[in-house]
Amino acid sequence: MRQNEIKGAPLLSEHMPVSVIERGDGFYVIETTFTDYHLNAAGSVHGGIIAAFLDCGIAGGGASSRNRGVGMYGVTITMNVNFVRSARAGDARVTARVIGGGASTKFVEAELTDGGDGPVATASATVKVIEMPTLDR
Repeated sequence: MRQNEIKGAPLLSEHMPVSVIERGDGFYVIETTFTDYHLNAAGSVHGGIIAAFLDCGIAGGGASSRNRGVGMYGVTITMNVNFVRSARAGDARVTARVIGGGASTKFVEAELTDGGDGPVATASATVKVIEMPTLDR
């Protein structure tokens, strides 16, 4: 079973653990494994799950543009998703790249692939990059 390597909502951590494959200056690659739990009635991965996984990549991509993401957090302000084809259970990858922006607002593009023919979905977004808050619990 995949171990979760990103800070996200507990729902995602428990039901869609994500591995960070590569992180660079404005470049971020993550993977997850879609299971039967993520499928809709038609047998393909639910569009909301695809959008959530893209959002994880988008936010991480934006954050990676400052201090290589160390101590940074990306907050998605807007995101547009284009669904290209259906996805089935199995491994999937999001590759995100910062394509522009200023010191704290970044424009990010991402592509979700699953080893099939072409992308499953693409996304473009605006991300606000902030310092990771310290939580006293």
